[in-house]
Amino acid sequence: MRQPDTQLTLPKSRDTLRSCFNSLFNAVWSQRNDQYAGILTGNRVPLYGKKIAAFETFSRLMWGFFPLLAGEDHPDSEAVLRMLADGTDPSHPHYWGEPQDFDQRSVEMAVFGLGLALAGDTLRQRLGQPAFGRLVIWLQSLRTAKIPQNNWSFFPLMVEAGLYRSGEAWSQATVEKHFALLDSFYLGDGWYSDGPGRPCDYYNGMALHFYGLIWARLMADVYPSRCQQLRERASLFAKDFIHFFDDEGAAIPYGRSMTYRFAQAAFWSAAAFAGLETVPAGVSKGIILRHLRYWLKQDITDARGILTVGYGYANEIMAEEYNAPGSPYWALKPFLILALDDAHPFWQSEELPLPERPAHHAIKHARQLAVDDRQSGHHYLLNAGQIPGKSYANSESKYAKFAYSSLLGFNLERSRYGLALNACDSTLLLSEHDDYWRGPRDVSIVRIDDNGIALCWQPWPDVRIKTHLIPLRTGHLRIHVIDTGRALNCAEGGFPVPVHEHPATAFDVESGTITSAETGYFTRINDFSPTVKRACAPVISPPASNIVFPCSSAVPVLTHELTPGRHILCCRIDGGRIAPAAPPVPINISLTPHLLELDLDDQLLVIPL
Repeated sequence: MRQPDTQLTLPKSRDTLRSCFNSLFNAVWSQRNDQYAGILTGNRVPLYGKKIAAFETFSRLMWGFFPLLAGEDHPDSEAVLRMLADGTDPSHPHYWGEPQDFDQRSVEMAVFGLGLALAGDTLRQRLGQPAFGRLVIWLQSLRTAKIPQNNWSFFPLMVEAGLYRSGEAWSQATVEKHFALLDSFYLGDGWYSDGPGRPCDYYNGMALHFYGLIWARLMADVYPSRCQQLRERASLFAKDFIHFFDDEGAAIPYGRSMTYRFAQAAFWSAAAFAGLETVPAGVSKGIILRHLRYWLKQDITDARGILTVGYGYANEIMAEEYNAPGSPYWALKPFLILALDDAHPFWQSEELPLPERPAHHAIKHARQLAVDDRQSGHHYLLNAGQIPGKSYANSESKYAKFAYSSLLGFNLERSRYGLALNACDSTLLLSEHDDYWRGPRDVSIVRIDDNGIALCWQPWPDVRIKTHLIPLRTGHLRIHVIDTGRALNCAEGGFPVPVHEHPATAFDVESGTITSAETGYFTRINDFSPTVKRACAPVISPPASNIVFPCSSAVPVLTHELTPGRHILCCRIDGGRIAPAAPPVPINISLTPHLLELDLDDQLLVIPL
C-alpha cells in the first residue's frame, strides 16, 4: 500500500495541481481496509452510520479522481474501480444499498454521474459487464427516492446527465421535475435560495451553480435553452461572488458547511469547465489557484495528511450534525479543472489578479454588502442576517452577525451565558441583567444598497431595534435606534483578533483598539452615541472559538445599561492588517426628534429615526 505524502504541492499549473490531488488522495487511500467499500478516517459517527460514512469518503475523493481519469490513468485506478464494483453489487457484503428517502447516499451518487459523463467509456471497459450494468441500475434507483427541497435536486440531475452521456437509459421526467423545483428557488440576479425561504450562502457557488454549469456543458445538445439559462444565471452570480474573495486567495467564511473549505472556489472551476465566456480564464485561474495555495498553507490536515473537520484548523465546535470524517473532501470539487487537458485555453492562460472592484458592493439577495478596505488591508461583508429554516449548530454565529471577515473570521458561540462564551464579535447583544444574551435572529430588511444596510429586529415583543450598517472609506458605522419596554444590558463587539498569550495583546482603552502582537492584526471600536457613553473593554473568548485561528480571541466590547424608552447607539468599527497611524476623525452629530445627522469623512449622513 502506497504511503501518503503529507507534503502538499502548492498548485501553479495542471501538473502541480495533479500532484496536489494525488497527495490528498493518497493520504486517505492509505487508510482503507477490508471492512467497507469505502474508507473511515476518524471516529466521528454521523446519523447515517459508519458504512455510509465510509462510502461518503470514497465518493468525495471521486470529485478529483474522475476529472483526472477523463484524460489519463491513475496508479490506483484498478483498486478504485474494484471498490466501486463491490459497492454497487447487491450480492456483495460491502454493497452500499439503494438510496432510501432523505438518504445521504443520494448526495454521494452525484459524483458517479460526473464519472459516467467524463469517463464513461473507460468505466465500461475497465469494469466490464455485468459490473458496469450494476452501476447503471444502482444510479437509476435514485429516481424513486424522496429528497429534501433544496440543492439536493441537482443530485438526480447529475446522475441523469451521466446516464445520457454514457449512452444509458435516462429519464426526461426526472430532469423536468427537478428543474421545475429549482426554478422556484431562483430569486434573480444569479442567486437561488437553498430551498423555500432558505438562506443565500455558499451553496449557491459550491452546489447550485457548480452542478448547473457542469450540466450546461454536458446537456447543451438536448436542452439548449435550459443550458443557456444556467450559463446566464451563473454569469450574473459571478458579478457578486467575486466579492467573496480577497487578494491573498482567502474567501470570507459565512454560513454552514465551512468544513468543505476550498469548495468555496468550486464555482470558478465549473465556470472554467463550462467555458463561461463572461469569466475570463485568467481571472478564474487566479482565483482558484490562489485560493488553493491559501488553504494548503493552513493547518487543515492531521499527521497522516488527512483533511480534518474544521475550518482554519481541526475544530469540532463548528461542525454540522451531518459531518462525517470524510465530509471535508467535498473540498476536491475545484479539482474539476483536471478534466481540462494541458492544451486547454484555461491552462494556457496567464494567472491574473482580481479585477479592480468597487470599495463597496451591495449583494441584495444575500442581504450583504462587500467592503474592500484597502487602507486597513481588510476584506469583509456587512450582513443583515438570514437564518436557515432548520436550526443548525451555531446558526446565529454563522448567519446573523453584522460582519464577516476573510482575515479575522468570526467567533462561535459556546454558551448563551457570559459574554466571553457568547461570540460577542461583530454583533449587538442584549440581556435582562442575568448574563443570558440575545442578538439578532429574525430580521426584516428596510434597505440594501452600496451605501449601507438598514434592518429591523425584535429580540423581545416590547423591544424594537432598527440597525444601520454604513461602510466608510475605512471601517464602518453601526447605528442602532432602540425602543425598549424593559431595562436591559447591552454589549456591542468589534472584530476578533488572535490572542496567543493574553499579555501579548495590547489594549488601548482610549481608542478602543486591540492589537495582536503575534500577527499585527488590529480591531477597534469607538463609541459616539449621542445620549449615552458606553464603557469599552476587551473580552477574551476561549481557544477554538474563532473559525480561522485556534487560539483565544480578543474583541473590543462597548457595554451600557439601558432604561425603558428610546436609545440611540452609534459606533465606528475598524479592523485588519494595517492599524491606522492616527486616531479616527471625530464624528459630529446633530440629533433631532426625527433625524440623526452625522458629519464624517467629508460625508453628511442623514438617518431617519
